[in-house]
Amino acid sequence: MFVKRKKNRSGTTSVVVAEKTKGIYKELITIGVAKDSNEIDSLVNAGHEWISKVESRRHPQLDLYGEEREACDREREEVRRVLSNVSNILLNGCDLILDRTFDRIGFNRIDDDVFRKLVKARLAYPTSKAATVEYLKNHFDEEFWVTQ
Repeated sequence: MFVKRKKNRSGTTSVVVAEKTKGIYKELITIGVAKDSNEIDSLVNAGHEWISKVESRRHPQLDLYGEEREACDREREEVRRVLSNVSNILLNGCDLILDRTFDRIGFNRIDDDVFRKLVKARLAYPTSKAATVEYLKNHFDEEFWVTQ
C-alpha cells in the first residue's frame, strides 16, 4: 500500500491510498481533496496513518513473550550496570586451563609469579619474548622488561 497524489481537472489534488496487486493498481480509499500544499501534506500523513492501521489489522503482532521480555530487559539493564563498573578483566579462558596444567607439571614449585605469567602467556600466545611482554602489557596490564 502507498499514498498517491492525483491532480484533478479543477486544480485540486486528491490524496488516495492505493495498492498494486498482480500488476493492477487499485485505489482503496480517498483520504481527501485539497488545494493548499500544507493541507495536502496533512492528508498524506493521514494516509500513512490509515495504512499503518490497516497493516496492523492485516498482520497483527503477537506478543508471545510479554512479561518475560520485561524481565529480560530488567536483567539486561542490570548486566549493563554491572559491566559499566568493570574497568579491567585480568582472567581469560587460557588462564583457567593453563593454571591447572602449570601446577600438574610441577612448575608451581618455582615460587615466582613473573615466571608463571610468562610461561602461560608463551603457551597461550606463542611469539617472541618481546611480543609476549607486549601481549601481557596490552591484555593484562602487566609490565615486564626483557633483558638481553
